[in-house]
Amino acid sequence: MRYIPRCVFWRLVLGLVAVSFCAVCVAALFLYTRFEVTDSFFYEGTLQSFAKSVVKDVKAVGGVVTAPIQSSTMRRITEEGGEVVVLDSAGERLAGSPEVQKAFVPIEDVRKVFFQLPKSGSSGELFGISLRVPGVSPPAYVQVAFPRGHAIFESVLHEFIKDIAWLWIPFMLLMLATNLAVARIALRPLAQSVEEAKAIQPGGVSVTLSEKGLPDDILALVRAVNQALGRLRDGYHAQEEFIGALAHELRTPLAVMNAQLGAVDAPYARVLERELGAMARLIEQLLDRARLGRFRIEPGDIVDLREAARETSAFLAPGIVARNRSIEVLAGDDPVVVAGGRDDVFRALRNLIENALEHSPENGMISVEVTGAPAIFVRDRGRGFPDGVLDAEYRRRGLVRSDRRDGVGLGLSIVERTMLVHGGELRLSNMEAGGGCAEMRFPGRMPGH
Repeated sequence: MRYIPRCVFWRLVLGLVAVSFCAVCVAALFLYTRFEVTDSFFYEGTLQSFAKSVVKDVKAVGGVVTAPIQSSTMRRITEEGGEVVVLDSAGERLAGSPEVQKAFVPIEDVRKVFFQLPKSGSSGELFGISLRVPGVSPPAYVQVAFPRGHAIFESVLHEFIKDIAWLWIPFMLLMLATNLAVARIALRPLAQSVEEAKAIQPGGVSVTLSEKGLPDDILALVRAVNQALGRLRDGYHAQEEFIGALAHELRTPLAVMNAQLGAVDAPYARVLERELGAMARLIEQLLDRARLGRFRIEPGDIVDLREAARETSAFLAPGIVARNRSIEVLAGDDPVVVAGGRDDVFRALRNLIENALEHSPENGMISVEVTGAPAIFVRDRGRGFPDGVLDAEYRRRGLVRSDRRDGVGLGLSIVERTMLVHGGELRLSNMEAGGGCAEMRFPGRMPGH
C-alpha cells in the first residue's frame, strides 16, 4: 500500500521531491544523449582539423604528388596519440607516420568519409577520416586516425563534468528549498483559517473564518464553510427562539397551578408543589439557555466576582438551610472585577451551587471561594463528579446528563456556555478528601480594578 501524507504541505514536499528527482534523471539522460551526439561531432571536428593541416602540405608537381608534411604537424598528431598516412590514387603510401605503411581503409573517390576500426591486437579502437586532397592531379588522399579516449574532445568533456556538471546537485537542492518555502508561505493563510476554525465553540456560531489574503482556491473553500456556518447559525437561533417561546408559554400555567395547589390542604398537594417547583426551575434554565444564545458582552460590561458570589449565596441560603446544609463565602477584601454580564454570572453560579446542594450530604458544607486568578470555586462534600462529567470535550458534545433526580443536565451546560461567552472555561475535578470542585475561570481581571 502506498503511503500518502495526510498533510497538504507534506504532500507538496513529496510531489516536489518526486518532480526534482525526475528532472535530474531527465536532464542526465538528455546530457548523456546529447554528448553521445557531440562525441562524434568533436571527433569529426578534430579529425578534419588535423587532416586539413596535412592537406596543405600535399603538392603535385609535373604530375608527381609529394607530401612533405611539416614536422610541427606530425608532432601535434603524435602528441595527441594519432596517426596519419598520405596515399596516391592507387592506395600506395606517399608519406605519414612511421608506424603506418598502408591505408587504414580502402580509398574511395569521395571528398570526405569517416571510418571506425575495431580493436586489433595491441591497437585499440580507432576513429578516423579519409579526405581527398582538393586541386591535386593525379588524386591523393589523406587519412588520419585517433584512438578513442585520446582526442581533444575528451578533455573538454572532463572539464565540463569537473567544473559545471556538479552544479546540478546544489542547484536542484536550492530549487527544492525555494519551492518548499513558497509552498509554506502560500499555505500560511490556510493555517490561520484552521486556527480560527479550532476556536469555534458551540456558543460561537456567529463566528466566521477570515477571508483576507487567501488564495482563490482556498478562498472558495473558506467561503463555502462560512456559508455552512451561516446556515447552522440560522438553525441554532431558530432552535433557541423556539425554546425561549416555549418556556415563556409554560411559566404562566405553572404559576396558576402552583397558586391553586397552595389553597389545597392535602399531602398530595405538597408533592405536586415540589414537582411544579422542579418544573419551574427547569423552565428558568431553558430561558437562561435561550438568553445565552443572544448574549453579547458589550464594552463597559463588568462584574465583581466577590459581589456575585455573595449575592448568589444569599439568594440560595434559605433553601440550603431548609435542607439542613450550610454555605460559606470565602473572598478577600479587594474587588475581583472581570468583563462580563452580572446576571449571567449570577445564573451560572446559581446552577453550580444548586448542583452542589443536590450532592452534599446531610449537614454538609458548600464552599464558594473567589480568588484573584480570577476564578470562582464551588466545593461540596458529596461523592464527586462522574468520570464522564470531568471530560470537558465530552460535556461540550452534549453527551452528559445529570444524575440528579430532577435534572436533565442543563445546569452544567448553562455554566459551560456562560464561560465560553466570557472567554473563560469551566473546570471540574474531584478532591482527594472527597467531594466535587467546580471552577469558573475567567480570562483576566479588568485593568485598574
